[in-house]
Amino acid sequence: MRCTLFSFIFFCLFPFLSNAQKLEFNGDFLLFREAKTQQPVLIVNDSLVYKGFAMKRIAFKHTEYPARLNEYVFLNIGTKTYLVHDGCGPVLEYRNDSIVRINDNYLQRNQFGNVHFVYNNEIYFYGGYGLFTTKNILTKYNFITKDWIEVQTYNEKPESRAGAYNYLVGENLYVFGGVTKDENEVSGMKKLDNKIWQLNLPTMQWNYIGTYNQKVIKAETQMIDFNAKKLYFIGQEFSVYDYQAKEIIIYERTNFSKLLSSYLQDNNIIGVYGVGSKRFYFSDDINHLKGKLIRKSVFISPIVLTNNYLIIVMISLFLILLLFLLRNKLIMFLKPFNGIIYCNQKQSFLHKNKTITIFEDTEKKVLFFLLNNLN
Repeated sequence: MRCTLFSFIFFCLFPFLSNAQKLEFNGDFLLFREAKTQQPVLIVNDSLVYKGFAMKRIAFKHTEYPARLNEYVFLNIGTKTYLVHDGCGPVLEYRNDSIVRINDNYLQRNQFGNVHFVYNNEIYFYGGYGLFTTKNILTKYNFITKDWIEVQTYNEKPESRAGAYNYLVGENLYVFGGVTKDENEVSGMKKLDNKIWQLNLPTMQWNYIGTYNQKVIKAETQMIDFNAKKLYFIGQEFSVYDYQAKEIIIYERTNFSKLLSSYLQDNNIIGVYGVGSKRFYFSDDINHLKGKLIRKSVFISPIVLTNNYLIIVMISLFLILLLFLLRNKLIMFLKPFNGIIYCNQKQSFLHKNKTITIFEDTEKKVLFFLLNNLN
């Protein structure tokens, strides 16, 4: 009976385990997709390189680069693959199965846990943590000068953050969640509220668009990756957010291995999961991670005007209307007086705060008469 039960469990887990057993390793690693071939590349301990879905070992060729490769993130632009240090600064290119450094920037270590993305064939970093504080800056890599510059953004900005969730749809970047520096504790971080922000990239204008469902996206939830239509989250449950339907669908999770790194390629999830100190590479259909449908839920709630907001709006409109009706009187009131005045202290007539010395006695008598007989 025991043998039969063991065989049954092994049979159920065999597809996943056999896939993972293709490559087992220990230590630091960097997993990325090569843009030119669309194949996965895995570099272990900055010394061993495996490429392709079968993870065939190839030679490790590279120029000198700072820090360890597990501190780098990958971004694809066209057929080129770039490895950028997560703290900002050094930029490498994976070219012809070799790593080549393309700039000489120092390790800035200023934007760890940033939101990184590509727009108009340019690399951007938003937010992150470094130099004892979280950031809400947007930086961009200039391929001509081979340096980083800060990009100006407008309107009310989101609170500074690191480790934020994000996705890119068309020309809009969406950012939510993450942590920010706790001002009441020097070395502490605190979880951010449930606001979701939109950055329109052509205008670089921030807009607060609503709130997201924190009951679905909890602290331990990982965002796998995103494509044009869907966003995937893995926590205690497996969740799929559909941009077009504007709803999140929550399923049971079929596998509870700890994901350490992953990305999506079509409907295939490529990644590395951990069991203790061991690491396993795997490739599987994303749908194999979801089990029974639990529920569907609204993910983003748009801004709703409360009674307080309505009162503020109504008062503002009333004041604008009042100013419009009284505009002529206000102009007369605010317009500077350029006539002649009489100063009792100086006992003289003034024009623009200067004493008039050219009046004759007769002229002064006429002016005094006018002052005393205003009607």
